[in-house]
Amino acid sequence: MKVVCLVKQVPRADAIEFDPETKSLRRDGVPLLLNPFDAAAVAAAAKLKDAHGCEVVAMTMGPPQAETALRTCLALGADRCIHLSDRVFAVADTIGTSRTLALALEREGDVDLVLCGRKTVDSETWQVPPEVAAFLGRPHVTSVVDLELDEHSVRATRETEDGFETWQVETPAVVSLAYAHYAQDERDGRIDVWTARDLVDDLRENDKRFGQPGSPTRVLAVRDVTPDRAGERFDDLARMVERVRALAAERAAAPSEWDKPERLGDAPSAKRYDCWTAVELVDGRPTRHSFELLAKGRELAGKLGGENVALVLGHDLDGVAGELARRGAERVVIADDERFRDYHPELWVAALRSILAARRPHVLLFPSTANGRDLGPRVAGELQLGMTGDCVGLGIDRAGRLIQTKPAYGGNIVSVIMGATTPQLATVRARMFEPLEPRDVEPHVEAIDVAGVVDPGSKRVDRKPAPARDLDDAEVVVCLGAELEPRDVATARRLAEANGAAVGATRELCGRGDLPANRQIGLYGRPVAPRLLVAVGVEGQFEELTGFVKAHVTAAVNHGEAPMLAAADAGAIIHWENAIPALASAL
Repeated sequence: MKVVCLVKQVPRADAIEFDPETKSLRRDGVPLLLNPFDAAAVAAAAKLKDAHGCEVVAMTMGPPQAETALRTCLALGADRCIHLSDRVFAVADTIGTSRTLALALEREGDVDLVLCGRKTVDSETWQVPPEVAAFLGRPHVTSVVDLELDEHSVRATRETEDGFETWQVETPAVVSLAYAHYAQDERDGRIDVWTARDLVDDLRENDKRFGQPGSPTRVLAVRDVTPDRAGERFDDLARMVERVRALAAERAAAPSEWDKPERLGDAPSAKRYDCWTAVELVDGRPTRHSFELLAKGRELAGKLGGENVALVLGHDLDGVAGELARRGAERVVIADDERFRDYHPELWVAALRSILAARRPHVLLFPSTANGRDLGPRVAGELQLGMTGDCVGLGIDRAGRLIQTKPAYGGNIVSVIMGATTPQLATVRARMFEPLEPRDVEPHVEAIDVAGVVDPGSKRVDRKPAPARDLDDAEVVVCLGAELEPRDVATARRLAEANGAAVGATRELCGRGDLPANRQIGLYGRPVAPRLLVAVGVEGQFEELTGFVKAHVTAAVNHGEAPMLAAADAGAIIHWENAIPALASAL
C-alpha cells in the first residue's frame, strides 16, 4: 500500500510582521517550518507504515527552500519525497494548488491513501484536501482524530461541533487530520524534483492549469487588524466587572438591517444576482450561524439587485421555511429527502452540485463549521469555482463581485480577496454578523428535486455526541487554561455554565482530556468571537491568543504574572472561583 502526505512549508506565524508603509508582510528572516498539521499527517502515516508496511511519500509544492520541510518529513518517517518546484506553479490559490497536486498524484500512481493536515497555520482555508479529492474523483473525510486502515477501506473518526462521527470509506481516499504536531528534525533521503513538464506534456504559456492563470481568486490587499486591547489591570473584582461591562457596550456590534440597500452599478438580472445561504440545521432547526449569514445575505442581495435565498437540505422540515423567512430569507429553496436527515459528504456534494448547475446563484455562503468547510470546498473543486475560506468580512463592488476578507497568520492579518468565477463561494466564521430581529413574514417556498442523486459508497458507522456549538452561540465564552489543575476544571466549567457562559479550553487542557477536543480554542483548535471572552488560567501564548482575536472584549484571570494579563482588555491576579461567576454574568 502507498500513502502520500501532502505537506507545506509555512512561515512561523508568530514571527510575521506587517509593514504599515508598504502595506505588506515582512518576510525576510522569518523562520520557516513544516506546517504542524501536515507534520501530524506524516507522523500518522509512519504509524500506518509500522502497522501495515505502507510506503510513505511526502509531496509538497513550493520554492526550492521547501526542501527543508521535506527533510523534516524524512525524519518523521517518510520513505521518499516529491518536490513540485517550478515558476509556473507560483501564486496559485487553493484551486490552482489542488489541481497541480492532483496531477502529481495521478503521475505518481497507485496511491491508496492521501493524508493531509486540515489547514495550514498561515491561512484558514481548510480547502485543499476536499478540492484535491474532487479533482481525483475520490471520497474524502476531513478533521479526522482517529484513523484505521485495512486493505480496501479506511475507518476515520471525524470531529464536528456536535461530537465525533466514524466513517467507513473505500480506498483510494483523501483524509485530513484535525490535530497538529511540531517537528524540526531533518534527515537526508530521496527527494525527486518535478516541474510542470513532468505533469503534462503540452505545457502552454499562461497555462490555465497552473499558478496564477489557473487560479480563480486574487488577493487585492493585506491589512493589519490586530485588536487594540486596553491592557488595564485591576485588584478589585467589582471594578473589573464594571469596566468589562462598559467596554462591551462601547464595542457592541452594529445591528443588521431589514431594509435592503440600493443596488450598486448597472441594473443586473435578478435571477443571476441572488445571494444564497446554505442553511445548517441542528435537531431540525436552523442554527444561529445560519441566521447571521441570512442577515448579511440580505445586504449583499440588495447591492446585487437580487433576492436573499435560503437553501436547505434536510428531511421533515415543517416550520423551517417560516423561521428562515422571519430571519430575512425572501425565498426558501428546500431539498427534502429522507437521505438528507444527517450530513453525508458524498451525498450532499452530489445534491448541491446539481442544484448549483441548475440555478447558478451569484453568491453562495456556507457557515465555517466542520460540515461547511467540508461541503463548500468539495463543491468548489467539483465545479472548479473560486472560493474563500473562513471569511470575517464580506462586501460587493460595483461590478457585482463578492469582496471577501479572510484571516491569515492567526487572525491579526487579513487578506482581501476577489473571485473571477460564478457562483462565488465563501465559508464565513460565526458571529461576524448579527442575526436580524425576527419579523412576521410569510415564506416563499420552492421545492427542488434531487431524487436522482445516487447513493454513495461511504457510510457513517458510529456517532458519539459531544455538543460544542454553544461556543459559537454564547455571548460570553470562558476559556480555561493550564494554570487550572485537572481536578478544578469540572468546577470551573460548572460555575461558568451556571452563569450562562460557554466553556472552551486551551490545547494543553484538551490534550490531557479535561475537555473534549472540539472545545479546544486557539490556532490548533477553533476560533471564537463572543461579546466577552474570559481567559482563566491561560498563559497567553500566541497560538492561544489567536483563538479569540475577534472577541469584542477580553478579560484575563491568572494566579500570577502571565502574558495574558497584558494581552487582555482587563486583567487581574485573583482567584477564579469568585471571578468566573462575576465575569460570566457581566453582560
